[in-house]
Amino acid sequence: MTIRIRDAAEADVEGIARVHVQGWRETYKDFLSPEALAGLSVEERVQLWQRALAEPEPRAKLLVAEADGGEIVGFIRGGPIRGKGAELLATEAEIFAIYLLDRVKRQGIGRRLMAGVFDHLSAHGLRSVGLWVLRDNLSARRFYETLGGTAGPEQSFDLRGQMVTEVAYRFDLTLQG
Repeated sequence: MTIRIRDAAEADVEGIARVHVQGWRETYKDFLSPEALAGLSVEERVQLWQRALAEPEPRAKLLVAEADGGEIVGFIRGGPIRGKGAELLATEAEIFAIYLLDRVKRQGIGRRLMAGVFDHLSAHGLRSVGLWVLRDNLSARRFYETLGGTAGPEQSFDLRGQMVTEVAYRFDLTLQG
């Protein structure tokens, strides 16, 4: 299977939404209750991604991983820091979301997606990027550490009816490449 990394387009919204929901269900099945995961909706995610594409932030980047035949099997979105947790993250940019379907993990696709967003952010003068990951998601944490991420502060909050703790990971874009 050949995977192509490219900029997302409006036509990709349903595929991105499907990966978002399926990615949550696969990634968080050991961390969140079945009820919390069952409540996820592709339709809600379609609306979220339509808004993101309708009002693009020029320094943000949304990339998709497309398999043979045009199926979206992963995506990433990153851009200038925003919202809650920004002061704790203490970076200029943030990875807002990165998801791959389980069947395409460990093939270098996540690394290619991260590199694409890192390159874009760096080209826009942003020197550091952060993200939040569930503390108990050790495979994701190892992935970020192999890319040069360093663990930072933690925050706890209610996620779909469950208390979870996230760890910040920070990347120095001046060291990437």
